[in-house]
Amino acid sequence: MTTSLLMSKIINLTDARRRRVVRGGEVSRVRHEQRTVYRRISNERLFIQIVECPDPDLVGTTLSCRAVDASVNGLRIWTESYIPMGSHLDLWVENMSRPGKYFLTSDVRWVRRADDVFEFGVELHEGAATDIDEWRKAF
Repeated sequence: MTTSLLMSKIINLTDARRRRVVRGGEVSRVRHEQRTVYRRISNERLFIQIVECPDPDLVGTTLSCRAVDASVNGLRIWTESYIPMGSHLDLWVENMSRPGKYFLTSDVRWVRRADDVFEFGVELHEGAATDIDEWRKAF
């Protein structure tokens, strides 16, 4: 095989990381963000309870939401209510592939308005009383 033919099959890793890659219709890689883990497209229903928040009036609030995508370390969630960045949340996430719910804890890392809903990203935390180990095994 000639060198030029071999070179045509080499991809630029930077370009490959920026492209959205879908494998089996379930896993996606975000284009321009600094993540190093794959995010699985999701439509799981979840409940969140605000445990700590910059707005003290929101502490104790429970909301029904939808996960848009999920990874071993976090979730992207849609909700109709604004949740400030820096809030600490308890999550109960339904999983269609197993009975019951995962109980997880997280912090809100970013928030943005997306049409008629709010979209926010959470980072999951370790915790003895959580289902984080089972969550991570699922990935």
